[in-house]
This record gives sequence, C-alpha cells and structure tokens, in this order.
Amino acid sequence: MPTELAESHVAFLRGKFEAAREVLNTLDTRIPATDSIHSSVEDGFDNIEKTRFLYERAYDQEPDAEATHELYEEYLGAIDTVALELQVLEVELVYLDLHQYQRHSATSDRLDHASSLSSELADTFGMDITVLPVIWDGFAIDPLDENLPATGDLSQIYVLILPRTQSDPEFYAPIIAHELAHAVLDRQEDLKGDFYNVLRDVQRRTRQEIDDETHFARSWRTWFEELFCDACGVLTFGPAYLSSLARHLYHPNPYYIESNADRDLHPPPALRFDLVMDLSDELFPDLLDGIRDDRIAFERHLDALEHSRPRIYDTYDYGELRTFITQEVPAVVDHDLEALVDDITNGVTPDDRPERSHRLAANQYWLDTYPP
Repeated sequence: MPTELAESHVAFLRGKFEAAREVLNTLDTRIPATDSIHSSVEDGFDNIEKTRFLYERAYDQEPDAEATHELYEEYLGAIDTVALELQVLEVELVYLDLHQYQRHSATSDRLDHASSLSSELADTFGMDITVLPVIWDGFAIDPLDENLPATGDLSQIYVLILPRTQSDPEFYAPIIAHELAHAVLDRQEDLKGDFYNVLRDVQRRTRQEIDDETHFARSWRTWFEELFCDACGVLTFGPAYLSSLARHLYHPNPYYIESNADRDLHPPPALRFDLVMDLSDELFPDLLDGIRDDRIAFERHLDALEHSRPRIYDTYDYGELRTFITQEVPAVVDHDLEALVDDITNGVTPDDRPERSHRLAANQYWLDTYPP
C-alpha cells in the first residue's frame, strides 16, 4: 500500500502535536485564536483518517483507476493542511514561551507597557486583533496566522518584536504605532489597489524622465507599505511621532535607494521624514514649535549629507505618489487625531484620557510645550 510513507509522516506530526499540547498546558498566557488553531489541527487529523480510509477502499477495488489516484492526492493534501497549521501553532508557541519567560524577568514592565499601548492603538484603529509583544533585536511585527483557514482570511495574531534597550518607553512608543499599522494595511485592499493604479499611471506618463521605470515602480510598490505606516503613526501620535521617528531614522546615507527593489522594503529615510513633515504641517501646524529642535536636528543631518544624494533621488521622490498617501490614508484609516491635538493644546493629562493615555504621555515626553 502506497500510504506507508505518508502514515509515517502523520505519526511524526501527531508526536509534534502532542508536544505542542503539553506546552500549551503550561503557559499562563492564552490566546483565543490559538484554541481555534488547536481545534482545527485536531479536526485535520480526523480528516486525514477519513481520506486515508476512502483511498484504501478504492485502492483495494481499482488501484490504477484515475479516481483512486485523485483520492491519494486528496489524502496527501489533508496531511499538508495539518502540517501547515501545526507549523503556525509551533511558531506561536515559541513566541508565547518567550513572552512568558520575559514576563517573569526584568523586562516585564516593558512588555506590560507594549501590551497596554497595543490595545489602545488597536481600539483607535478599530481592529480586533491579538498582539503578543516580545523583546528581541529591533522593531518588527509578524503575522502568525496569515492565510490560515482556522482564523479567517485576515491574520488575528501578531507578534510585536521590540528592541532590547533601556530607553524610556515613551522614547519609542510612537514607533509601535508604525508596526501595528502593518496590520491595518492588511485590511485595506481597496486602498492598495487604488495606489497601484495611480503608480501605473505615473509610470506610464514619466517613462522619459526615469532611467529605469521598472525599478521605479517596484520600489514604490514596496515603499508604499512603510509610508502608509508612517502616515498612521502621525494620525495616532501626532507630533510625538515625528520626534521619535527622527531618532529612529538615523542613517549614514539618508538618501540611499536600494538597487534591488525586491530586497529593501524601506524608503530612503529622507523621503520618510519629508512625508511625515508634510502631514504634520497640514494636520497640526500649531504644535510643531514644541518639537522644533527635533525637526531641525534631522534637517541639519540631511543638509550635511546633501553631497551623497544620488542623481535619481529627485525623480524617485515623486510628489503625486506622496500626495496620494498624505490625502488618502487619513480619509480611510480610523483615528482620533483631532481629539488628540485638542487634548495636547488644552493641556489635558494622560490620566484624564484613558483612551489616549499612552499617546498623550509620549507627547508630554517629546513636546517642550506640553510638559507632564
């Protein structure tokens, strides 16, 4: 019977599942979506047995029939489905294990702050997701259950990766809004489609201006996500985002454009700073004096490196594409920027606005005109 090799693999998967179940039973932190994946894997093993039974019965009757071959492929597909969901569960358990360990270490306060801020931001963005913060090697967000049937078409579980640092949480809190905005963009398919249409139109009209139109288009397709997230940072943190980002964007060549557009997802730091400045000037011009020193510091950094600016930078810093982001993102993303600006202007304390407490605290940290 051809199923011997496959059955050996199924036994291996069952062993992994039992090991994962043991880990789940020892964890303090439970994620509801994890239970969905766990149940789906159990159902998947039942489906494996059902498809194997159907195949073996068909094989006994007509081993060379096309229908028999199709049943064998269906049996293998059922195994692959379980293997995929089990892999997601195992990766999640690695992060959960790390999260639990760090929750009982000296980093517990930082994880609590990140969890609380993530909840505040998810509510502001109107998202119902689970965010699991861990401390690792930098800022990133990792969707664990992407395209997994057990949790739906959209990811519901995101790992928020933070740098190992002793900086004040308010120093980097605005960058967390940028990371969570990747989850927001997962839910903005229409906006992505509209941007790509505008990009194609720009590419068609500027073929004589741009040396490598394919590289230009591929660069902007990858840059869009990061610039969208920067816009969301402005919409949720206001002026504090510009100050925090200016520190985060430090780079020895802020005008650098990666020659391999598929390799670097990040736009040049100079372009990101200019886009955030455009939004800030438009949305809260009266608050910019409070972060004047941070703005000037980054502008001086850019001026000092003007000589390293590549010839193609001006053609890639395309105004129409930047304008799309500064105009369309605020229109489609849920945010409370107007209320945040009013609170800062009126000197409202974080304790008086629990729904914006972390973001007001970050602005108190950064703004000279809005002290604690």
